[in-house]
Amino acid sequence: MKRLILACLAPAIVAIGFSTQPASAQDTGSILDHYRILPRFSTLHQTGGFAGFDLRYRLMGWYDLQHGAQPPSRASFENADIWGNIISDGPVPAIVADVDEILNLEGLKGEQLPVAAPFDVYRFTGETADGSSVNLFASVMGPWMYVRGGTQPPPGSADFFEYQIRMLARSRPFADFNDDGRVDGADFVLARKADSSGAGLADWRQQFGESVPDVAAMDRQLSAAVGSGSTIPEPTTLAMLAIGALLGCRRIVRDSV
Repeated sequence: MKRLILACLAPAIVAIGFSTQPASAQDTGSILDHYRILPRFSTLHQTGGFAGFDLRYRLMGWYDLQHGAQPPSRASFENADIWGNIISDGPVPAIVADVDEILNLEGLKGEQLPVAAPFDVYRFTGETADGSSVNLFASVMGPWMYVRGGTQPPPGSADFFEYQIRMLARSRPFADFNDDGRVDGADFVLARKADSSGAGLADWRQQFGESVPDVAAMDRQLSAAVGSGSTIPEPTTLAMLAIGALLGCRRIVRDSV
């Protein structure tokens, strides 16, 4: 009988242990990670408006990601300096897109999602200056951060622009000085003098041979993590599971007597 009771109570004890974990233990401290955008793999797509715009911008620049030391944690974009140039084979107007302003990056609220994945996933939400909603997802795999999502105009609105972003960045310093996605001999000459991101010859030596991961694979993995519904239960859910387990134990013990 004792073994039966212990076996029955074990899941409830585990669930209670997780559900009663203090918030301070889940999100202690704050970390500021610095990222540099890889232009070859980062674009902003602008559509809509009265004239039917359909423009793509190549993105470049830097930003910081502030987040907690332990999951689940809050997150935010900080010190964003991201801009884009129009991608075209022909002459184009001198238009530079201020991505931080367009997406209100530093005004978005972020949270780490409790997904069952071997990498961190964040969601950022908010509004732009014109009232469009912003919804971005990001995955962090080692030194790489992949961001995707966009804006949605307010219901019933007209002549609004819509934006979709696909952005890959690496934690700084990054010794890919010529932005071709590889740290190799072609970067050596530039490596002898530190660039604006702080990378130098020592970083080139350490990162030599590194190349950009498969961005399409990162996109699929992010879709699977966000859309599969395979999430780690929140503390309130765990508490409910514990209560259910205890009630089930009571019934099993009563029926066995």
